[in-house]
Parts: sequence; C-alpha cells; structure tokens
Amino acid sequence: MKSWAFLTTLLYLAVLSVLCVPLLLLLWDPSNSGMLQLFYIWIVPVLVLCQAALLFVPVAVSEGRPVARRRVAVSAVIGAIPMAVMVAAIVQMTALMIWPEGSPFWSGSPKVWVGSFLGALGALWAFWGTLFYRSYASADPLSFSNRTTRWLMKGSILEVIVAIPSHIISRNRGECCAPMFSLLGIATGLSIALMAFGPSVFLLFAKRIRAKRGTTVV
Repeated sequence: MKSWAFLTTLLYLAVLSVLCVPLLLLLWDPSNSGMLQLFYIWIVPVLVLCQAALLFVPVAVSEGRPVARRRVAVSAVIGAIPMAVMVAAIVQMTALMIWPEGSPFWSGSPKVWVGSFLGALGALWAFWGTLFYRSYASADPLSFSNRTTRWLMKGSILEVIVAIPSHIISRNRGECCAPMFSLLGIATGLSIALMAFGPSVFLLFAKRIRAKRGTTVV
C-alpha cells in the first residue's frame, strides 16, 4: 500500500501543477518567474510533505495494522502546518482589506512584524497540532483522518473566500506587495483543498486493490 500512497502524493503534485500554476500565471505578470519560483521552492515542498503525512494513518488502516500513537502524532503535527498557515493568511488578508499598504497600521520595524508573524504562526501550529492529536483520543483512526481533512477543507474554502476580494481590492488600489500575497493565498487555499482529498483518493485505490484480491477493506 505504500507504493499507492506514493502514487497518491505524485498525483497530488501533478494536479497542483496543473491547477495552481496557470492561476499564478494568468492572474499575475506571466513574465515574472519569481512568483513560480517562490511557489515551488517554499510552498510546494511543504504541501507535498503534509499530503504524505496525512496518508500515514490511512495506509496503516488499509494494511490492517494497529495505528501507532507516534504515527498519529506525526500526522497531527505536520497536518497542523497548513491549518496554521491558513489562519494566519486569513487574518493578514483581512487586515490588508481594511488597512491598505502605507497606512499607520503597517508602520513599524520589519523585524518586529516578522517576529510577531512567526510567533503567531508557531502558536497556531501548536494549537492545531494539539487539537488534531487529541481528537484521536475519542475516535478511531479513520475518524481522526476524516476530522483532520474536514478541517483542512473548511479552512481552505474560507481562505479562498477571503483571498479573492482581498486580491481584487489590493489590485484596484494599485498596491505593490499586497496583490502578490493575496494571489499566493488563493493558490495556497486551492492547494490545501486538493490536499484534503488525498486520504479519500488513497482509500479508493486501496478498496479497488482489495476487491481485486478478494479481501475486504476497512
């Protein structure tokens, strides 16, 4: 089943490239390769890692093996990364809609803003990682996986809903950096929405394999 989990991750990467790369090219300057480099160097590897981690529990269940707490903990910790990023992005893009670039709200040292953002991101990561892991205490492994992907789907939809008007408003204002961040927010939201389908796609593969072998699937 591990090979099918690897195939599911590759399929996710392929769909990610087909859907999100044209979005970045169409809504941004096609001649600007910096956006694609930023997306593939800093964002895509994290998304692929999170997709692979979300498959740990479904792989163990499909193989009929006990799901170790360590496997659940790793899935919870890594699965919390996109949730933390989405919440932070939603707050940032909402603030950009209310306070445009150059307003007193954004004044201050860049080091202070970066430090505050990283601190908030770490706190959100710890919160969602704990929440995802604790959800396993009163649920079976597949329920843990379903709950995690359900939260990712809800968060990604909300991020896209916030990012689209933020992008439109910032572009109409003629701002410099805000449209880039909001566009990356749209692409990231769609990417995480696709990620949420990964465990379900893998379980469909596993079901077909078990059906051909004449065995049952969990």
